[in-house]
Amino acid sequence: MGLLSKIFGKTPSGDLPPFARSYMEACRDIDQKVPIEKARFVVFDTETTSLEVKEARLLSISAVSCTHNQIEVSSALDCYVAWGDDVRPENIAIHGITKRQSDTGLQPEEVIEVFLDYIKDAVLVAHHIDFDISMVNNVLNKYYPGLKIKNLLLDTAQLAIRLEQPRMSSTATNPKDYTLDALMGRYGIDPLERHTALGDAYSTAELLIRLLPKLRRRGLKRVGDFIR
Repeated sequence: MGLLSKIFGKTPSGDLPPFARSYMEACRDIDQKVPIEKARFVVFDTETTSLEVKEARLLSISAVSCTHNQIEVSSALDCYVAWGDDVRPENIAIHGITKRQSDTGLQPEEVIEVFLDYIKDAVLVAHHIDFDISMVNNVLNKYYPGLKIKNLLLDTAQLAIRLEQPRMSSTATNPKDYTLDALMGRYGIDPLERHTALGDAYSTAELLIRLLPKLRRRGLKRVGDFIR
């Protein structure tokens, strides 16, 4: 077993393509002691055919990079996944993703390569991140068994609870108070194309840059102070 296999588990890195090995090596080098203002955060969102992870298929994935408390709009990532004839009318009604957009999208394995290259060396952020990570991991596992997301992870819903209710368990809070819509309203964020992956990634990034200064004021100044 090689060094990377020992570090990252069962995945034999020698069996992975170069882009995946490059991603894993970059994640291994993420420094948890880096100050918040110097860290690179990538905020992402997925649109899927269902909210049930086991049956859902990935329709699109988008991400924006944040550094120095600013959103880098010009480098945003916005990918549609080509699934052929599996795009159903009910999905179009929810997400507005048409068959034509899907047909012109990237193949799932191409989406993986583009996404991993974009997020390597970054702290990965999303609202209710467990669902989105599970969706990405499902696609990774389908094409490269054993390969999983290795970034440091940050959930903006959990971060908001921690900042607003520091003495309360997250399970004791009202989930309706920590939806993305509720937090956008509370922090004065104008909605931008809600229920599209790019629009929700951008709105979550706006929420993140409002929450990060609150961490610093509480003495949490380095990534490792609050990340899981």
